[in-house]
Amino acid sequence: MNGLKYLIVITNREYADDYAEFFDNHEMCGVLDFFGNGTASEATLYYFGLESSEKVVFNLMVKDDEIPRLKHDMITQMNISGIGNGIAVFIPVDGIGGESAKRYLLGERTIEKGEKNMDANEIKTVLIITVADKGNSETVMDAARSAGATGGTVVRAKGTGASIAKFFGISISEEKEMIYIVARRDKRDDIMRAIMSMAGKGSDAHGIVFSLPVDSVCGISGLE
Repeated sequence: MNGLKYLIVITNREYADDYAEFFDNHEMCGVLDFFGNGTASEATLYYFGLESSEKVVFNLMVKDDEIPRLKHDMITQMNISGIGNGIAVFIPVDGIGGESAKRYLLGERTIEKGEKNMDANEIKTVLIITVADKGNSETVMDAARSAGATGGTVVRAKGTGASIAKFFGISISEEKEMIYIVARRDKRDDIMRAIMSMAGKGSDAHGIVFSLPVDSVCGISGLE
């Protein structure tokens, strides 16, 4: 859907209330949030003198014409570009299921015809999402790092185990972990192959992996 993007903001849990107020001040509707954990290795945390960080993940729809102001204010007001302060990715939206869904997600904001979504060949950044059995996020991240990924965020989820098990023909836990990794598009295939090799359906993780195009990033040096 031209003119609309799906915004995912991942930041430290201590900033949850600040971001809730930030989105409210910007009159954003339909903001959803859930908690997760960062995936920095123990060695990295020790090197920088950091503790394992709990994350909050915000999900919302934004109009194309709102993005410049949002990015500017996240940098100047929320310091999202500061080390360890969070990331934001903007993902093209293909469609919305009816007027009621649009009203929930956008409130009274109307969508003007925006710029055409970027062609796949123009996309420079991707969001790689892996869904794996609970307790296997480190396996997924070890695989991803071996192929050039620098970090990710883990959130807890619950799947429909019966139908998934039927699809794979094996028993799979309903308790899931979703691992979000933002990466350059030229590293996508290597990262996904590594995850499938080490944490795919034939492993204890029973992982599945897919990627989404990202046409704008905030908070990651080198990808903005």
